[in-house]
Amino acid sequence: MWRFFKELFSEKDPATTQERLDAFEVRVRRLEEDWTDVYGKFRLLQMRTAKQVQRLEDSSSEEPQRAESDGAESPVGTGPTLSSLSPRAQLIQKQILERRARMAKAGGE
Repeated sequence: MWRFFKELFSEKDPATTQERLDAFEVRVRRLEEDWTDVYGKFRLLQMRTAKQVQRLEDSSSEEPQRAESDGAESPVGTGPTLSSLSPRAQLIQKQILERRARMAKAGGE
């Protein structure tokens, strides 16, 4: 009687060792592919970050040299200005400040 229940409720087709090994190999291959994809994305982000850091270092080393050579005085005489603006944006800002100073002088006279 016990044998009947054992056969009735047991697995019908137990997986062989070879089938289990094949299934594990497939899973490992998928994990390796996923890891390769994640690692590639990480390297891309790391390279972008390194490039940004390099740009920041280059721009910060150029600003003091430019400030020394240009005099980099603000038009209102508040001293040297150090900015994170691009050279073109700095020029535009300087023009705006000079115009404001001229308008303030003209309005005060």
